[in-house]
Amino acid sequence: MNLSQKQLRLFITIAQAGHITQASERLGISQPSLTRALARFESELGVTLFHRTTRRLTLTPEGQRFMPVAQRLLNDMEDACEVLQGRTDEITGRVSLTMGSTAGGTLMPPLLKMFMRRYPGVRVGVVESYGVETTKSVRSGEVDLGIGTPQGDIAGLRCDLLLQAPLGIVYRRDQFKIRDGSLETLSNLPILKEGPNSSIIDLLRINGSPIVSMMSKGIDVTSLTMQLALVQAGMGVAVLSALAASHPQAIDLGFTLLEPAIERPVFLMQRTDRIASPAVAALAQVFLRDLHHVALRPEVKLL
Repeated sequence: MNLSQKQLRLFITIAQAGHITQASERLGISQPSLTRALARFESELGVTLFHRTTRRLTLTPEGQRFMPVAQRLLNDMEDACEVLQGRTDEITGRVSLTMGSTAGGTLMPPLLKMFMRRYPGVRVGVVESYGVETTKSVRSGEVDLGIGTPQGDIAGLRCDLLLQAPLGIVYRRDQFKIRDGSLETLSNLPILKEGPNSSIIDLLRINGSPIVSMMSKGIDVTSLTMQLALVQAGMGVAVLSALAASHPQAIDLGFTLLEPAIERPVFLMQRTDRIASPAVAALAQVFLRDLHHVALRPEVKLL
């Protein structure tokens, strides 16, 4: 079947509104007309997209799977129209990417600023995600690019290694006199506890590190900014990567590498079954080629 922009926009608007009345107001068409149009669309697709109740419409499992695809198709159609109506030598369109707070607080600001100066006609959307969710978002097509450590099923993904960031101890120099990053040193420190789905915890577990059990009595923190704030307040030390220790909030903190060494690889992820738009390809190249412009701790190894 041939999907139209009108059908895709209709489906997405209803899904976002969760109600025919609100969706009809946003689309500027009557409720009966919208209801009939939705019924025809579901009939053409051969699936039921919404569970209907007297108050709300919620997506069925089929509708949930179709939602990111519909958003992608609609964006691509709108981008194609912009290219046809605008200058052919100027890169325009949309790019969506996802990453955790570590890359979001260190790599993204300078690289995105550089990208927007070069390509002012491109619109960028950034979604925060952690662990396996980053990989899932790229695989499902919800976003164009992902920055992080691939986890779970990576079939159909291209993963380009950007950097290696060894793990270490982040601490206040005036509070702790840390000479090395040995397990013996860590055993005597109040270590903040990483969230259960963090890439740091996964990496420590993969390496069989006893640091995971050492964290069990520490304050449970899931945000990098909160971790650094607690370290700044003297509430403990954090086990973080050299990339996370490059965050502006950590500029005055000490950083000592773990012994034995454990490194966190950071990748650029994108799907292999889709030809990247000029905008997506341009942003990918900025991450692949311009990392040397980012102020990072010397322990971070750029690839």
